[in-house]
Amino acid sequence: MTADGNSNGIGAETNDSAKVQHVDALVVGAGFGGLYCLHRLRKLGLSTKLFEAGGELGGIWYWNCYPGARVDSDAPSYQFFMEETWKDWTWTERYPDWKELRRYFKHVDQKLDLSKDISMATRVMSAEWMPAEERWTIKTDTGVVVPAKYFVTSTGYTAKKYIPDFKGLDKFKGVWHHTAAWPQEGIDMMGKRVGIIGTGASGIQIIQEIGPQVKNLTIFQRTPNQAIAMQQEKLYAYEQNAEELLCWSYGRAQRLLRGISLQS
Repeated sequence: MTADGNSNGIGAETNDSAKVQHVDALVVGAGFGGLYCLHRLRKLGLSTKLFEAGGELGGIWYWNCYPGARVDSDAPSYQFFMEETWKDWTWTERYPDWKELRRYFKHVDQKLDLSKDISMATRVMSAEWMPAEERWTIKTDTGVVVPAKYFVTSTGYTAKKYIPDFKGLDKFKGVWHHTAAWPQEGIDMMGKRVGIIGTGASGIQIIQEIGPQVKNLTIFQRTPNQAIAMQQEKLYAYEQNAEELLCWSYGRAQRLLRGISLQS
């Protein structure tokens, strides 16, 4: 237990010696890749811990909670393919939104018992290889130091948001936000004047969602993108069971191409 009464998994004591935690492997990032690494490394018998800067499991799906945020691949191909994670899970839509994806990660956590080895709200600040000890020394913003033989970064390629150096942004008096760091409590834009910069995937999604709500919407676009109709549809358990059993039985999870539908 920390001095302020909060428990944060690893490094829960206040003395310096307790903040040094020795493990075989340390994983960074609680998205799909990080959670799978944690699961597999534990299966190999390695003492493994995972650090996540966000407040919940999900990786990018913790940070991406802006209006309209949803996956752009068919649900059956966007999940873990261990039988224990899919056999009693049913997606409700072909392209699930961020809320359903968070529920899915909680389901996976329950099935694989992951949280016991995860520290949330913990950001890795540095990692240094120590040749003499043949181990990594990893330091966090909470003061925890972790010597580990294996250091696995599962931060993903979209982990760092990009904010252009717009002239005058530091003097802007209005409210502004980035889709990659959207407030968890949401934003009330009903009847407001809103400007959106960019028409990539995130821009297109949020434009469609808030368009009917705001008073005035101005879109700033440098380069037009081609976007096809989403063709969203409801999914039912009997459809998914057949697809998932096929994928699991033949090991298709290793060979699926991103975005390819399993439907004939």
